[in-house]
Amino acid sequence: MTRRARWTGLTVSLRLQLLALLAALLIPLGVILLLLLPAFMNEKFNSIERTQVQQFSDIARANLHTEEDRVGLFVLNFSLWTETFEYAAGRNDRYLAANLVPGTFIGGKVDYWGIAAPGGRLLSAATLLDNRVTDATPIVTAFFASLPRPLPAGGSAGVIRRGQQAYIVAARPITRDDGQGRGGIMLLARTLTPQVLRELTYQGQVFSAALNLTPVPETQVHFLEDRVRATSPLSAPSGPPQLALELSIPRAVHAAGLIGAQQLRLTMLITTLIGVTAFMLFLNHRVLNVLDGYKRDTQRIARDPTHRLDGRDPTELGLLARTINALLDHLQEREGQLRDRSQRDELTGAFTRSGLLERLNNTPVRSALIVEMPRLQELSGLYGNAMVDTLLREITGRLSELGPQHVVARLSSSGLALITTGQNTPDPRAILRELERPFHLKDAEIPLKFTAGYVESPYAVPVPTLLRHANIALQHALDERDQIGLFNEEMLRLSQYGHLLEASLQGADTRGELSLLYQPIQNLQTGSWEAMEALLRWKHPTLGSVPPGTFIPVAERAGLIGTLGEWALRRAVLDAKNAQRIAPLRVNVNVSPIQLLSPDFAARVLDILRELNASPTLLTLEVTESSVMQDVDLACRHLEHLRAAGVRIALDDFGSGHSSLALLADLPLDTVKLDRSFLRDSERGGTRGALLGSAIRLAGDLGLHTVAEGVEDEEMLRMLRDFNCGAAQGYHLARPERLEELLGRLQAIGPR
Repeated sequence: MTRRARWTGLTVSLRLQLLALLAALLIPLGVILLLLLPAFMNEKFNSIERTQVQQFSDIARANLHTEEDRVGLFVLNFSLWTETFEYAAGRNDRYLAANLVPGTFIGGKVDYWGIAAPGGRLLSAATLLDNRVTDATPIVTAFFASLPRPLPAGGSAGVIRRGQQAYIVAARPITRDDGQGRGGIMLLARTLTPQVLRELTYQGQVFSAALNLTPVPETQVHFLEDRVRATSPLSAPSGPPQLALELSIPRAVHAAGLIGAQQLRLTMLITTLIGVTAFMLFLNHRVLNVLDGYKRDTQRIARDPTHRLDGRDPTELGLLARTINALLDHLQEREGQLRDRSQRDELTGAFTRSGLLERLNNTPVRSALIVEMPRLQELSGLYGNAMVDTLLREITGRLSELGPQHVVARLSSSGLALITTGQNTPDPRAILRELERPFHLKDAEIPLKFTAGYVESPYAVPVPTLLRHANIALQHALDERDQIGLFNEEMLRLSQYGHLLEASLQGADTRGELSLLYQPIQNLQTGSWEAMEALLRWKHPTLGSVPPGTFIPVAERAGLIGTLGEWALRRAVLDAKNAQRIAPLRVNVNVSPIQLLSPDFAARVLDILRELNASPTLLTLEVTESSVMQDVDLACRHLEHLRAAGVRIALDDFGSGHSSLALLADLPLDTVKLDRSFLRDSERGGTRGALLGSAIRLAGDLGLHTVAEGVEDEEMLRMLRDFNCGAAQGYHLARPERLEELLGRLQAIGPR
């Protein structure tokens, strides 16, 4: 039922996806047709009309400028004349009678006449009214007032406004025939009536022009519903424009364009609908109906694996069906092969884990032995993979020879299991001795070493439980470096306890379960406290205080030691900073091997010091010889980097094992910490005491500070002073305590 619902959902989903795809295509097309295309066309038409109306405006203004030039040339006819010059000077009384006649106005197409003396006094002002020359002093005076002061030698012309009327005014300085002298100003003007404006701008059906009494600084275009209007400034003889030329054209192009755009939208819409309908009909008939058939076939295949898709369709869909049928045939064949292979390991012929569980599903099982070969990778590197494969087959053969009551399985690349189904349980140590017989390779013998975990039960136990217990015993043997681990309930309890601790350690730093205690380090020469060692503590919410020797190995196995170590480092550096106001104590922090050998260890420590704004000289990092020896080059690079920044380095637990005195000279160190076991052995005298003294003297000769750990009585302290040891720590001097208690004691009694 679940499969049928899933396939039906897929078919519906496909149809919905096709409809969504069409919608995704049609909606943007509709937006383009209904919104974007009209807007685009409208903008194009507006651009055409804007260009057209500006061109007509430029032509009309050019015609007006031509009229201004014509009136200016007519003015020049009088101003560049000695007769006019003499009249303006008061020496030609017959001038007006000869020149101020109706023919002057009619022939020159002007309406006003004016002459001013050199001093600016108006000498003559006239207009033609009913074919008679009439005085026009007021308006001509206004014309003269619109001229620039002083009037340029080339004269001035422009359009001015008087009341509601516009005039073309042109004026020039009066000179003799040769252009010499300055005899006043000659002015002529023409009234710019609507009739005159039509004549000058050649108006017709294309556009119409009118004067706007409101001037504009530049040409402005306005789009109205049926017309486009352009308003352009007309220059005055002086100063800003006083009038504007308003020109409009009908929006015939725009109207025709909109009709065309609507027809185009309708055509595209009809074409699109026809195309979509045809596509959907074709898709439904040639694709979706075929897929519906495939859906029914696949639902049947879910019930009957021998059924196949109908592959008679001649198109690619039929090819797809035939390909799927061939793939199903191949998968069925492959499934049978894999089912066989999943039961047996291809290399050794032993059962796989799944094959073992299926083989022993209902069989009573009494014991299980899991054998691990730790050196398998090393042997592969020395002798090659082919030899290792041969070796594994040989080991499997030796286990298989133990009898039919035993079942052999390969659980991992280097792990084999021996499950006993009979009543008699085997001797695991005897089996290991048999397995460790040397393996012969040509002329050489390869010694074999194994680690094993063994469990047996007086009653039948499920195979998974037995294997789990054998694995716990194997892990115990690996941890304890034993050859074989024999399962017991204590192992199970410790394993469960370890898993509980591992799970609880996750987030212990953020939950406030971690804390630090500090044990002072006393300088044996001055008696003062020179440093304090940070000791990590964990208080579990239900288990209570967990010893560091218990939870530190768990953290290392679980990959949590980095998080715990970084928390301890941050907390210790902050506490050391706070302690500086009371006593200049450095803080010693222990470093695990995993931390020391991480690629960015030194950089991370210095980053933390910078984040906390703490001086590197506050910090001493304690490392063990065994940690360094795992990768001497990497460890030395980290330690040298830290020492160069100001962090002190101490070699911890020196003398606890087979320590090398030469290591003191080779490593970048500041301090050597002598292990408590070294002190206890030396206290008895003899060679161990002499060796302790030699180690302290050698450290001093190398410039290293020495600190003795585990000082438990006055006799040890006296011996260390005799050897000139630099400093000491231990319960005899001070027990680990919280920072507040330590600083409180310092304030109360002073450093010891």
